[in-house]
Amino acid sequence: MKINLRVSLKIPDAEAATVKNTLRRRMGYGAVLAELGKERLWSIEVDDSVADPADLAGRLARELVNENKESYKATVDSIDFEEGYVPVKVGLRIEDGEAISAQNRLRNRLGFDMVRSVERSMVWKLYLRTEEPERAAEEIAKGLLINPHKDYYEIMR
Repeated sequence: MKINLRVSLKIPDAEAATVKNTLRRRMGYGAVLAELGKERLWSIEVDDSVADPADLAGRLARELVNENKESYKATVDSIDFEEGYVPVKVGLRIEDGEAISAQNRLRNRLGFDMVRSVERSMVWKLYLRTEEPERAAEEIAKGLLINPHKDYYEIMR
């Protein structure tokens, strides 16, 4: 079973603002890009024997989410995105030290023995004004959102 935590900032996101301005002002997407948002995605594989996944998701979120500045949405086994934007997931193809550290902390220090693996990625929410939003999202991902030597991307529709 996989618990997915979509974590977004409650405060203004400077990185998202910089990416939006770069796409609009320097890369020619001013007419195409209506808005842009960003979420961190924690995908946590747990034992199928977990009796209450929603409760476990809340307990894991207390460890992975800073509730002073972040909010989260938890789902089990699927990720449902709202309409109106193209979600582009960006993750590492190489070993992710932060995900490994989180997994070790959850299992070894905090006693979440049911955690099998932890993956961390970023979901960019691209609000696009075009007839071919997925093609534009691919261009944006390849042109700015990923480093092809270490990252992969996936359109999550």
